[in-house]
Amino acid sequence: MNRVIAPTSRIVWQRDEGAVAMERPNAVFFFLLIHAPIALLMKQMPNLATIHAIATLIVGLAWAVSKRKTMHDVACIGAYIMGAEVLWRMTKANVFWEYGKYATAAVFLVALLSRKQTNKPALVFIYFLLLLPSAVLTVTALPFNLARMDLSYNLSGPFALMVCSWFFANLELTREDFHRLWRTALGPIVGIASIALYSTLTATEIYFTDASNFVTSGGFGPNQVASALGLGALFAFLYILTEEKHKHFKAMMFVLMLFLASQSALTFSRGGLWIATISGLVVFLYLVRDKRARFRALSVAILSFAIGQHVLLPQLDAFTGGALSTRFRNLSPTNRDLLMRADLAIFKEYPFLGVGPGMAFYHRRAVVGVRASAHTEITRLLAEHGLFGLVALFLLLTMGWKNFQRERSMQSRGIVAGMVVWSLVYMLGNAMRTVAPSFAFGLSFAKFNFK
Repeated sequence: MNRVIAPTSRIVWQRDEGAVAMERPNAVFFFLLIHAPIALLMKQMPNLATIHAIATLIVGLAWAVSKRKTMHDVACIGAYIMGAEVLWRMTKANVFWEYGKYATAAVFLVALLSRKQTNKPALVFIYFLLLLPSAVLTVTALPFNLARMDLSYNLSGPFALMVCSWFFANLELTREDFHRLWRTALGPIVGIASIALYSTLTATEIYFTDASNFVTSGGFGPNQVASALGLGALFAFLYILTEEKHKHFKAMMFVLMLFLASQSALTFSRGGLWIATISGLVVFLYLVRDKRARFRALSVAILSFAIGQHVLLPQLDAFTGGALSTRFRNLSPTNRDLLMRADLAIFKEYPFLGVGPGMAFYHRRAVVGVRASAHTEITRLLAEHGLFGLVALFLLLTMGWKNFQRERSMQSRGIVAGMVVWSLVYMLGNAMRTVAPSFAFGLSFAKFNFK
């Protein structure tokens, strides 16, 4: 592969035959569809899920050092890992819990170092370094093995965010490159939806209450499943809004968007759909200001709302005996507000270094009466990292704003805003339990060339 060094020090690569092949509707349809039986087999055979997880990492590392593969190919491996992380967890792949975060970071780091990329966004490195001093408190307070697990659980997300931001800061993405990223991530997300659908259709009894539902979530955590499905629906929505050539792709993505949104709603975990809706609305508000995209954006929004309001919602509500509409009308934060208040109380008591990564779990009991893991990354930064965490949070917001300001076209501004908003709102409700918010935030560092 020949490469051209762009004036901004970002790399623009020639596209290979595999990338061109993945632009054919039949190939994309097969890629998405094949993940349904693969996921169902993985659910039945955890060893297959383990092989899939390990093989994905091996392929990613091989591509990262290969001279025949581009940085855009490596980015697609990262997108695939992001989409597959929840799939591996729900199929009980025999890999450690934070595997998705470290696998993404490993593939991107190897690619960056082997290609000697020079564009290093300073603020994101400072952001991560600010979170390290308080680690001393965790190490000195807990046995080594427990301290190691707490540090990994709470710092792997920020570490992945740092690496993803560094990686995408060296990448320029055309409209086709961005679509390829979305298609790649959607494959395993279709697998997640397939397991959830199969679990729903084959259940002998399903009790719908005003709480998250494990049966309709494929037997795994509804929060993570709903968030993955909601992100997939958002990807499909953005694909439709930015696709200008292929009608087949738009039709395929529209059906997929409705399917993923419906499955996300049926988990009864409201966050996944709300986060996707808020982010999609942000993108829409920018695209309607673009003359080229205005009619398409309005048409998709009106059609989506009409079908959702008059077809899908009545059907899903009838299926759940009215419980779905009751669930989504309930705006209770499900005790997240209590955990946030506990974090703020801890910050007030330990303002300088906080209590250390993972240590707020033990301190929250004095405030909320139970030991609970963080559900909000924003207040976790304050409680566990003190003033250093406050500065890190400020840098996070600053980077998102700078990335948004850097873009000139309404379409690219909308995409950057959507990715940053999705990432931050996810962190507000689910901390950094998966690599998805790190990947989405990192993606905002890319240079978008939507001609």
